[in-house]
Amino acid sequence: MSANKNDTGPAERLLTPGEVAHIFGVDPKTVNRWSLTGKIPSLKTPGGQRRYRETDINALLNG
Repeated sequence: MSANKNDTGPAERLLTPGEVAHIFGVDPKTVNRWSLTGKIPSLKTPGGQRRYRETDINALLNG
């Protein structure tokens, strides 16, 4: 079975742009802009909203 890049696994927590913005101390629009330019990986929900893997955010903070 092949893995879909949107698979997050059962325990993966997804963050909203607002939550990520709070972590980095920026506006949520900045987080979306980072996602559009490839600076931060994101997923899209079926409704078209962006979500961010908590592990990706933690890796950016620590790396």
